Order: sequence, then structure tokens, then C-alpha cells
Amino acid sequence: MSYQFTLSMIPLALGALVSFAMAFYTWQNRKAIGATSFAIMMLMLYEWEICYIFQLAGTDLPTKLFWDKLMFVGVVATPVAWLAFALEYTRRKTWLTAGRLISLSIFPLLTITFILTNELHQLFWTKIALTYQGGFFLLDNINGPWFWMHALYSYTLITIGMVLFVRALLRWPKQYRAQMTWILLATLTPFIANIIFVFKIVPILIDITSFALTFSAIGLAFALFHHRLLDIAPIARDIVVDGMKDGMIILDANRRIVDINRAAQQMIGLSSDQPHIGKPVAEILSKWPELVQRYRDLLEAKDEVSIGEGENQRWIELTLSTLLDENKSILGRVLTGRDITDRKQAENKLQESEARFRQIVENANDVIYRVDNNGYVTYANPATIRILGYESEKDVVGRHYLELVAPDARAKVRRAYVHQFLSKTPTTYHELPIIAGDGSETWLGQKVQLIQEGGQIMGFQALARDITEIKQAQDALRLARDQALEANLAKTRLLSKVSHELRTPLGGILGYAELLQRNTFGELNEKQQKAASQIIESSDYLATMVNELLDEAQLRSSAATLHETVFSPATLIEQATSGMDILAQKKGLEFFAQVDPNLPRAIYGDDRRIRQIVINLIGNALKFTKKGSVHLNVTCQGDNYWGIQVIDTGIGVPAEAQEAIFEPFQQVHSELTNDNRGIGLGLSITKQLVELMNGKIVVESEPGKGSTFTVLLPIKGVG
Repeated sequence: MSYQFTLSMIPLALGALVSFAMAFYTWQNRKAIGATSFAIMMLMLYEWEICYIFQLAGTDLPTKLFWDKLMFVGVVATPVAWLAFALEYTRRKTWLTAGRLISLSIFPLLTITFILTNELHQLFWTKIALTYQGGFFLLDNINGPWFWMHALYSYTLITIGMVLFVRALLRWPKQYRAQMTWILLATLTPFIANIIFVFKIVPILIDITSFALTFSAIGLAFALFHHRLLDIAPIARDIVVDGMKDGMIILDANRRIVDINRAAQQMIGLSSDQPHIGKPVAEILSKWPELVQRYRDLLEAKDEVSIGEGENQRWIELTLSTLLDENKSILGRVLTGRDITDRKQAENKLQESEARFRQIVENANDVIYRVDNNGYVTYANPATIRILGYESEKDVVGRHYLELVAPDARAKVRRAYVHQFLSKTPTTYHELPIIAGDGSETWLGQKVQLIQEGGQIMGFQALARDITEIKQAQDALRLARDQALEANLAKTRLLSKVSHELRTPLGGILGYAELLQRNTFGELNEKQQKAASQIIESSDYLATMVNELLDEAQLRSSAATLHETVFSPATLIEQATSGMDILAQKKGLEFFAQVDPNLPRAIYGDDRRIRQIVINLIGNALKFTKKGSVHLNVTCQGDNYWGIQVIDTGIGVPAEAQEAIFEPFQQVHSELTNDNRGIGLGLSITKQLVELMNGKIVVESEPGKGSTFTVLLPIKGVG
């Protein structure tokens, strides 16, 4: 590669140097808005100018073509960097996502690819030639179709960026427009130069775009350092001042408006489309002349003012401050207004709520009081004074709450308060005895709430009610319950005692009657035999009744126990039903028993008590059935239960009496029950035995059609 450098290249070198310096400076300050994209743009301009210097200095075609291709890296990247800078600097950075930036870079990457491979397709340059003009060897290329697509794409990006800056120029205040003007001039100059070169408006082969970039670099440097291009001031004004919720009006020394933000315009009801800068503040606030007059001569003020009426009334927190220069001379004043309508409405509602709350509390019939962290009463409503029998509020307020509690309960009450305080439980309930003003004891049931402010517990608030009468009623009920339990226990003991005492003489009576019936003491005539039979029958009945009374007493006193062994359910049923068919035949009834073949052959349980249950149920069914049948079904109810079911066609049990028949001494009153002797303990004992075995008994019955009693007992494994 051979080169020929001349003095005419110095402007290009100067532009490249300025571009690099600006890229380095802005990269060091890349936290500023738009600094990163601006630094990349200046770096691409630097690469563009450096490569063009070497391309221009080259004296042979390969050298020039190498640097020309390398130069296009900066050429295609600069429009993308320019648009990114324009978007970021004009507050449209949210549009510039990573995906969109990649999309914008696809076409430049394709362009670089076509440039590097142009020899294969000639899409970018259809002809590459070297010519001599003005003391330089220059490239005289004929541009291909992709070159023009690249030019159109680049011009589009540059134009969009300039449009964004022009719109910002028209919108931003005057003091920020100089830097915007320099940006547009610095961009427009190389843009026009490139159009002249590309479209050969002036017949020269030297690319004047690179020379124009020198002016562009100097112009941008002037905007950067003299007008503080990357200063946040214009952005701050647009973002902070116009974006702030508080209204702001800046006045000069003649009370004319210098600046006014959107919030102030909305508060006053001004249209943002009309010009307000330069107008007297009295003209803008003509609807409220009293406000203008009130603050006309004040330099500093802070007040709450109301504007509008009815539903349109707004409350504004107005602040007036003075603007002074470095010599303490008055430059103007700043008016700031904050809409506090919601706060004022909330304050008014709060005041109304507090007034209503105080009225409710003062007129409440319940005790309401407050206690601070140290346990001293800070407030007590009139009901508290009245219920506790004190004369005035000062008799309660200021005293420690434990002074009002009965001595025996103080330790317990104190523990309740301490636990609630340490655990920070929001609400608790407890009952405590209070010493009234006359020395009597008053019981309060109180709901205690923690009083918290800023996460700190400030005390307790209690809502209490006089429960003295309730307590007295509870004590009376407790006493009555204890007395009833004692009476029931005495009754149970009496039944047990009487049953035991009756068994001995009954055994003797029954024994002698049976001896008489067997002619042990001599031959009896027919009349005497009948009398002996009646004695035996009555003794059997009385013995049965005594046994039932004894069972009831044992079950009620939880003295009854189970004696469990392994037994055969089929054998048990056979024994229990032995003789039942004879009793059924005497009454003209059909009786049969059926055992489920799936029932286990051996079950673990109290066979004597189960036999008693079966006999009770079948005996009841035979007793209360005039005609029809009595069936006994023993079934297997799955793997865990087996069932005993007695079905009859007797008188039935009304629905309202189906629970009562399991209570002791309870019978359904009917003609048939009156004809059958009994004291109403059979079903009661049966139910208690079933429940003692962890089973259950249910009845299904319809008067006149019969009843079905079902007992479910758990199956216990043999081994």
C-alpha cells in the first residue's frame, strides 16, 4: 500500500480529532441523557473521517478500495446512532427497545456484507475505477441498486432524527433553543453535502461529506461545551416542571408570567393551546381578584385558599417565594400550588367521623375506656362512671386499672394484659370482677383492642358490658347442675342397692315356689298348682325387673364392664333364639332367624351381653306384635362391622317417639303396651350396651306397619 498525504487533509484530521475527543468526553459522562448514543455516533464519525483520510491518501486501487470499504462501517452506523441519540435526547427512549435497535441494525449489517462481497455480485458498485483529479487519485465508482437502497435508508433515519429535534425545538423554552439549533446545523451540513456528492450535483469526485463532517464536529463541540448540549436542564424543565403534579407560575419583577406548567393551567382552568407567557398574572387570575389583591405586595407567604363553588370547589395550598439574583435583588416571584382538595375533604370527614364517634361513645350504654402503656386510665365514657357507681370521671381517669380490679383477680388480669402486649394480639376477650364505687363487685365481659401508632403500641382500648347478672345465673346453673348430678348419683346408688337387696329374698321366694310346684312338700291340688305357677311367674318378672334396674344403675354409673372372649356368632344366635319360636307360636306369629354365611365363624366380644341384646330386641318384637311375623337377620356389613337386625309387623313407633324409647322408663303409650308389663328399661339398656361396644343402634318404624331395629357392632380380630 502506498500513500500521498497533503496539507489539504488537515481539516479532515482536525474533524477526526474533534470527533474522537468528543466521543471520549461524552463516554466519560455517559450517565447524562443521550450521552452513550452520542459517544457512539461521534466514534463512528471519527472512524468515517480517519478511513477517508487514508482512502484519499492512497495512490493505488486496492489501497483505496480497502479503506473505502472500511469507511462504510462508520457510514452505515452513523444514521442508526444519530436516530438513537435523537430518540433518547427528546424523551422517547422508551421506544428504543433492544429488539427495535437490533431491527434498525439489520439493514446496515446487510449493507456491510454486500460491500465486502461486492466482487461477487456488483450490487453495491457496478463499476469501480481509479481516476486522477485535482492532484488526487480518486475512486470513480458507479453505484449499484443496493447503494441506493442504503442511501434511502440512511436519509430516512437522519430525517426522522431531525424532525424529532425540530419538534423539540418548537416545544422547549427559548433558553434551550440555541443548543438545538447547533445540533440541527451540525447535522444538516454533512447531510446536504452528502446529497450533493451522491447525486453529483457538483461534478467533483472528492467526497465533500467528510469535509462537512469537520464543520459538523466543530458545531457539535460548540453545542456540547458552550451550550452544554448534554446538560439535563432542558430535559429537567420538560420532565420535572411540566411533569410535576404541583402547579407552578414564575413571575418577573413586573408580575408578568415568565413560565407556567401544565398543572397550574389545569388548576386555573386555562387552555394549554393559548399563549400565557408575558401576560400579567392579574389577567390570568381575573376570576379571583381578592387573591391577587391579598398577595399583591407579599414577598413570602403560605396559605390554603379555596377556588370555585359547590361541586367545583377546590382547595389549593399556595406558596409564594421570592427569586433573588446574586446581588440579592428581586428578579421575580414563584407561585406554587398544590391541590389539597382530597386532603381537606378527608379532614372534614375525619372531623365529622370523630364527632359522630364521640357522640356514640358518650351516649353508649356499654363501658368504654382507654389505658396507656403504664396501665393508667386515660379515658372513661359516662357509662363507665355510671355502671361502676362513681360520681365523676376524675374518680376513674388517672387511676391504675388494677386498682379497680378485685384483689383476687388482679394477677390473672395483669397476665392477660401483659400477654396481649408482648404477643401483639390485636383483640382479646376476658371477664373480670371490678370493685364498684360502693365497694360491691361488678363483673365485666370486655373486648380489649391494642392502640397502635406507627407500629408502636400506645395502650389499650376496652369495650365492656356488665355481666354480673349473667355470672349470677351461671353460678345458679352450675349449682343446679351439681345438685342434679348428686341426685342422679344418689338415685343410681339407690337403684343398685335396692336391686342387690331384692335379689336375695326373690331368690328364696322363687326357690320355694318351684319346690311347691314339684310337690316337694306334698301333693298340691289344681288350685294350689295354679297359685304356685302365678308366684313363679311374678317372681320371674320381678327378678327380670331387678336385673334390668341393676344393669341400668351399673351402666349409668359407668360401672359396667365387658368380658370379651372368642365366640361363634352362629352358636350365640342359636342359643339366644332357643324357645323364641315356641313363644311366637303361642301368639300365632311366624318367627325365623337367618345368619349370613359370609359372617366370620369366630368373633371377639362379650357374648353374654350380645345375647342379652338379641333377647331384648326379639322379646320386644314378640311382645308388641299381635299378628304377622318377627324376623332375625344376622349380616356381615363389610370387613369392619356385623349387624343384628330384628324386623316385626307390630304396632310400630311414631317418629316423634323414636328417640325417647331409648331413654330409661320411657314407653310408647298404646292399648298393646298397656297390656304388656314392663318398666321401659329394655331398649335403654340395649342402647347403652351397644355404645359400650363402640357400636350403634337405629330404628326405622311406621305406626301400624311394624319396626326394624338394626344393631351394628365392630368386628374384632380373633388373633
